[in-house]
Amino acid sequence: MIAKVMSYTVRTAAAALLSLLGILTLTNISPIYDFETGEPFSGPDIYNPYALLDTSDGWVRTNLHTHTHATKWLNECELYPDSVARYYDRLGYDLESFSNHMELTEDPAGTSDQIWVYEHGYNLAKHHNLVFGARKVNYFDLFMPVTVSQKQFKMDMLLKDADFIFFNHPDRTNFTGESDMALLSGYRLLEADCGFRDKDTYCRKWDIALSNGHYVPSAISDDLHEPEKTDRIARRCTYIDSPTENYEDIKESLLAGRCYTAHIPDFGNGDWDEKIRANHDLPTILDIGLRDGNETFMTLSRPASRIEVIGQEGELVKTVSDTASVDYRFSESDSYIRLVARFDDGTVLMSNPFARWDSSSTASGTPYRDYSHRIDWLLTVPFNLIVILIAALLFRLAAGIMRKPYLMN
Repeated sequence: MIAKVMSYTVRTAAAALLSLLGILTLTNISPIYDFETGEPFSGPDIYNPYALLDTSDGWVRTNLHTHTHATKWLNECELYPDSVARYYDRLGYDLESFSNHMELTEDPAGTSDQIWVYEHGYNLAKHHNLVFGARKVNYFDLFMPVTVSQKQFKMDMLLKDADFIFFNHPDRTNFTGESDMALLSGYRLLEADCGFRDKDTYCRKWDIALSNGHYVPSAISDDLHEPEKTDRIARRCTYIDSPTENYEDIKESLLAGRCYTAHIPDFGNGDWDEKIRANHDLPTILDIGLRDGNETFMTLSRPASRIEVIGQEGELVKTVSDTASVDYRFSESDSYIRLVARFDDGTVLMSNPFARWDSSSTASGTPYRDYSHRIDWLLTVPFNLIVILIAALLFRLAAGIMRKPYLMN
């Protein structure tokens, strides 16, 4: 009798697991797109993301990707929003947005600073997006978004109930290569640096997107889960030129690219007093912009050990050393450039890109363009049939397990 019960229990569990996998497999039904191929930025004008720069009130230091205690789903941080906010206040931040997975979180500071945002995605590929301006959560997700079309399908779905979406940590997203970055569109911001290592500041996937004509500013954050650990908090941030901390002003500046990012070392190596002191004494960008129509410039609060000018395909086109300023005049072959300042203590400041465009041809006011992607039915039909067949096989295996006779004593 015991053997029969054990056999039935094991078979029921196995059948339930296979059935669940079958259901999750069906979530991968999606279109396959024929993507419009991107091309490098071109045009008679040069887009200056800092054209309306006004730093008279200083930059707003932000962390836009922050996890706190969640109430509905997997809890990825034990501290509540007010406690996390106090950590950031001590470290010199002005604004945080709380982006828990699949959950909208109210800002403890009140409605004036409320940014409604959540992180979408519980798929195995870790294809996650911050969804800004949403007032409800879209709980649907693809179990394993492997193809570039599935990722595009997800973004298109999320955009229906959002002001804009943010492509999270592409360097840590499985099955997302350079070919994907060349094709994907619809997202308006990118977490270009999403790690703690020096090599993360070279932002290869960002440069691939830019080189293929996708104007997406970078905004980086801690993706914070453990605020009590010094090596996890205040490691990345975005400085936004905004007249207020109101969502509409922040949104306008972000989409224009009127911000810059900082990759910050773990000052003090566990010494909170030193970490706090150093975070209140970070180098900043004093001025940045475009003059004479085609010359970019940047002035820093103190000399950097090296300032780099990065261009098409991430190519290093100019370097200056031990200086607090740089200028670079666009050549005929330059499609975009961005500026990177590296300091001896490990701090790295990164501007958003200046890019060629035709200022009379876009409605967005930036070189951003949503490239078309039409459904390729010749690929969509067989792809989805394969998905359905895999799900059917899993269901059949589950049914077969349950039909097996009981084990006999």
